[in-house]
Amino acid sequence: MIFRIFICIFILDFKQVHSLSEEARKLVEKWAPLVWIHSEDPFMPSSVPFHLQNIQINDENERLVQENPTQDSIVTGPDTDIMHMNTKYPVDCVNCFQPFFFGEDPSTAPMYTFVTEHLDSCSTVDVTYSMFYPYNYGKDVCVGLEEFGFCVGDWQTFGNHIGDWEHVSLRFQGGEPLMIYVGVHSFGAWYSWDRSANRFVFSHGEPLKKKTIRNGKTLEMRIDVDYPEFLDLEEGRPAVFSANGSHGVWAQPGKHTYLHILTVHLDDFCDKGVSWKSWENLKIYETGPLDQYTGEDSWINFKGRWGNIKKLGCGLEPLIGECGLVGGPTGPHKYFKHDFQQPPACIPPRFHL
Repeated sequence: MIFRIFICIFILDFKQVHSLSEEARKLVEKWAPLVWIHSEDPFMPSSVPFHLQNIQINDENERLVQENPTQDSIVTGPDTDIMHMNTKYPVDCVNCFQPFFFGEDPSTAPMYTFVTEHLDSCSTVDVTYSMFYPYNYGKDVCVGLEEFGFCVGDWQTFGNHIGDWEHVSLRFQGGEPLMIYVGVHSFGAWYSWDRSANRFVFSHGEPLKKKTIRNGKTLEMRIDVDYPEFLDLEEGRPAVFSANGSHGVWAQPGKHTYLHILTVHLDDFCDKGVSWKSWENLKIYETGPLDQYTGEDSWINFKGRWGNIKKLGCGLEPLIGECGLVGGPTGPHKYFKHDFQQPPACIPPRFHL
């Protein structure tokens, strides 16, 4: 009887622990994206340890919680959702830069890759390729009238923040890509795989949601975004483009205008500047359907924000919807659903493009 009980417990524990199959790992490595960083962008990606050595953990009242966090020792758990990473030295103005904001050489920066292998009848594999930058430079906006690149008025910066997570997600079924999602900022677009054309084709996109204040009331605007029609392969991999400074991911190079209010417009600029070959430094983590990672790198379970929360330069926030310096983003645990319907629905091959 004791022997049988032992066997049952062993089997239950074994079922709860699953490592990625060789087939899934090969897909993740084969389709890791080529990321083009803008040629004029000084704010490069970095590793998580590089960022952590320059910050401390504070609570919502700016009280010190942890002075020298590391990727293994950082505080974790649900209580950390009210905490944030804060620079060890104060940031006193919108465009006050500290040396670590400029990141590391992209050739050494890891691509943090989160993978869910569903083990369903269509062999669904979801993967999110996550890029970390120590700093996000927002937009220089002409508050006045802009003509031929000159501002009759005043240039002001909006949307800077410390810490920046960006991502691209892919869903595979039957050993080939089904769809890719590119995250721009608080919005993004889905592209379906067209095997005959050997490229991804625009399927649908999210609108930009922006809050403004009119007559003392907060209004939310939904603005359609003009997304590129295609996402192409280079070197047999998805080629995506990181916007100058803000690092929003687009499917094509060029100028992408996603907001135009009166004389104020927000543009992302992308070009083939520095190539970041993500497959050369993948950090692969297996995730499940829950918003919790159970592996060794505990930093993934820090639920708070990855940068200072003190806002600066908020005079035009009612119109623009942003301050000059805003709060840092939350971490990659928000990517565990991979931007796709969960649980996945099997799409028969005949419905693939």
